[in-house]
Amino acid sequence: MRTETDKAQLYDRQLRLWQKDGQAALERARVVVLGSSTLASESLKNLVLPGIGEFIVVDDALVSEADVRTNFFVRASDVGGSRAQSIVRNLCEMNPDVHGQAVVKAPADFADLSNVSLVIACAQPDKTVRALGERCWSANIPMITASNAGFIAEIRTAVREHTIVESHGKVWPDLRVMAPFAELRAYADSFDLGALDSTDLAHVPFVVILIKAADKWAAEMGLEKKGLTFKQRKEVLALVQQMAPAAGEENFDEAVEAVNTSCSDYVVSNDVNRILTDPAANTADAQTSNFWLLANALRRYVASEYGAGKMPHSGAIPDMKADTQSYVNLLRIYKQKAEQDKAELTQCLRKVVQEAALADDHVSAGEIDTFCKNASQLRLVRTHALHHEAETAPELWDNLVNEGVSEHYTLFRAAGVFLEKHGRYPGIPDADTGAGDLDAQCEQDARELRAVAVDLMTAWGNKDPEVAESLVAEFVRSGYMELHNVAAVVGGIVAQETIKLITHQYVPQNGICIIDTANNLLAAVKA
Repeated sequence: MRTETDKAQLYDRQLRLWQKDGQAALERARVVVLGSSTLASESLKNLVLPGIGEFIVVDDALVSEADVRTNFFVRASDVGGSRAQSIVRNLCEMNPDVHGQAVVKAPADFADLSNVSLVIACAQPDKTVRALGERCWSANIPMITASNAGFIAEIRTAVREHTIVESHGKVWPDLRVMAPFAELRAYADSFDLGALDSTDLAHVPFVVILIKAADKWAAEMGLEKKGLTFKQRKEVLALVQQMAPAAGEENFDEAVEAVNTSCSDYVVSNDVNRILTDPAANTADAQTSNFWLLANALRRYVASEYGAGKMPHSGAIPDMKADTQSYVNLLRIYKQKAEQDKAELTQCLRKVVQEAALADDHVSAGEIDTFCKNASQLRLVRTHALHHEAETAPELWDNLVNEGVSEHYTLFRAAGVFLEKHGRYPGIPDADTGAGDLDAQCEQDARELRAVAVDLMTAWGNKDPEVAESLVAEFVRSGYMELHNVAAVVGGIVAQETIKLITHQYVPQNGICIIDTANNLLAAVKA
């Protein structure tokens, strides 16, 4: 086993993305993969390399000659043996810290979801996906499904509820220019810009310049610094330019660039508002997750006289042109504000956990710290359930149409109907089909597949359903074969989404992803 120092060196690049907490979550994860095809192998490769804790491959398929040509994780000597065992053995060679297990049984018969972090279903029939999807949904276990038909692929994500603290989204710096807190106000007032020479003036942090300019604008106009229109922000910008000792001063240029974002009213994002107004943020009992306990505390914090409608400050400010001492002093002020805000939120949290009859330290100090630093970037994902697709029209249908992939999606569902009827996918020859009869069978399969797709669209309420013959032909031509290069791309995406869901960092795909490599098309259709 590797030491922590060895791991830090080995996983250096990914630790920069999801930090130690994310890596620890990855190493604790237990992922079940249904299927052992090329797509499953490529997905797992991208999980084994970064150090997933444990993976279980469930499949009863045997290694064929075709597998040797398309699946890099089986060998010619494996032909005739268990494909699940072969890929587990070869994948584990890539990272000795990862534990792999093969369960040689039909994926449809797999039932053990105990301690499972996530389920990936690769190239599984819709019937299997729906049955297991319902169980995963009930247990709130994330499920990712992936199918590949030649040059075309589909990825779907289903999770009843997924909460994210570290979304790593881009947010504007929270500088509180229009309503400086007491310490920031005192710091800004300590600068007399008119008494500074050009050298010292060139090293004043742009935050101070903006506060001074906004104060001057409000005094001249006799207005409050609230609800500034675009025209009024342009007036503040003009004042900043007038205050500059000369054109091209870097700190004044930074102030000019920050006017539009910093001289606007403070607004809580729609994503965070959605969390604060969710019924779960008003619940506190022994079964409430730490995220929702913290969200409950945040809701109270924002509504309090202290919070005054604002998020706790993260303590972070951007780099800026300033002398070292001025920047360090300014950074210290914001960090002190962040600590004060965290202490206030902790008081709100204490009331929440007491109402839930939990210990005061039920939520760790580390969790509180991470939550406060990322309070403005919280996210909540609730996808649509996969097990309802057979009975009702897809809830994302309009979005699929707008993205130009409704026909792709429908053909994947139609192929599932075809499989249930014939016991094979379209384009795969029957056992008694001769070489000379294959073209005729493919033509028949194409007609039937298109008819099924049209029937599905009609049942979903489409008045004039259309399915391109060229697209139908590709589904049939492929025989649902997985091309290695396409499977590698799709497997990379599957692994990426898996890591997001396991680490609770970054925002996962919420809906359906359609990939058509023949037509250079990738559409991520969101709920």
